[in-house]
Amino acid sequence: MTTFRVATEADDAMLRAMLRENGMPTWVEMTMEREPSFFAGKDLYGRDWAVIAEDKGNVIGMYTASVMPVHLNGRPTRLGYLGGLRVNPNHRRRIRYLREGYASIGRLAPESVPWWFTVVAAENDGARRLLEAGVPGLPPYHPQGDYATFALPVSRGKRRGLWRRATADEVVPLYNKAAANYQFSPVLNSSIAQQLNCYRSGDAVAALWDQRAFKQIVARRYRSPKLIPLYNAYARLAKRIPLPREGAALEQTFIAFLSMPPDYELLRDLLSHCSTPAASLGVHAGSPLIPVIERFRPVRYPARIYAVTFNGAPPDSTLPSQPEAALL
Repeated sequence: MTTFRVATEADDAMLRAMLRENGMPTWVEMTMEREPSFFAGKDLYGRDWAVIAEDKGNVIGMYTASVMPVHLNGRPTRLGYLGGLRVNPNHRRRIRYLREGYASIGRLAPESVPWWFTVVAAENDGARRLLEAGVPGLPPYHPQGDYATFALPVSRGKRRGLWRRATADEVVPLYNKAAANYQFSPVLNSSIAQQLNCYRSGDAVAALWDQRAFKQIVARRYRSPKLIPLYNAYARLAKRIPLPREGAALEQTFIAFLSMPPDYELLRDLLSHCSTPAASLGVHAGSPLIPVIERFRPVRYPARIYAVTFNGAPPDSTLPSQPEAALL
């Protein structure tokens, strides 16, 4: 019989190992890790938890979930977010584990929410086909729009004197006013903003958030590791993002809680304030910012946003879906 339980501090080493050992293999196997402690970044925004699945004493896998304040049809509300699913290799491709896992979500959640949302990478074709197929026992996945996260080379930034450091009290109302025009955009508050490096340019606002102290994207294995030094030599000359060595984390800063017009020089200036070689941000697929972003020769990671419901369908909306990449 499969059991599901909320993870505690005693599970820290197990959780970190599952993240480290279950990567996304392409030409590079990338892992989303939480070092030195899985719980170091807990509850930074909203309320989050992890669930461990076990069968006859064997660990099958885990998932993470959270409840966070977001905008829905222009109004603040609390919704659930599903992410961080990891299944150990010996237990994959067994639909009953998925059915039982989904059945545990509402039972183990620390508070009730009307429905949930999640983000699935576009390249994960198998998962998207399964989730959209309406398999009995799995909750419906309702597509809410396409989304893209971009990693920009900071070397293409240039200080223009357009941004200045700002206080949380300046940034919060300006950001929330703009964010109300998007589904799943976070409701920012002063306690979060005070922990970040906030900037303002007129009515444009942004926060630079380096999360490497508690969350990392790690290059575990390259298909051709001997080519990485050659690529990095090219990247320095061409002002591209350098790749980390095997086992090392990508040095990146999130451009978070961003609200700005599609202005090349404004984004160029903002990049110059980042202290890491890469800066990441996420926008909806129809954002007017995308043509500006693409001028910086970024790496693009497309995805699709879904509403996950256990009772009925989510409310209709014509607003584009734009969650915050730094919170996913």
